Amino acid sequence: MCLSTVYKNKKEESAIVMRNVMRLECKDGCVILTDLMDRTVEIPGQLVEANLVDGFVIVEEAV
Repeated sequence: MCLSTVYKNKKEESAIVMRNVMRLECKDGCVILTDLMDRTVEIPGQLVEANLVDGFVIVEEAV
């Protein structure tokens, strides 16, 4: 199982949006994250990078 930590705009500790993300969906200009506990977070923006080997995703927040 590949779980990831999602960061907003840059990969640094203070930019973490959600940990243990198991699913992400890009829909209608938003990135929708779902974690292991089935909690969801919706971020207006776009996917910048997804590195599943290293377990991180970067989402650029829409301005």
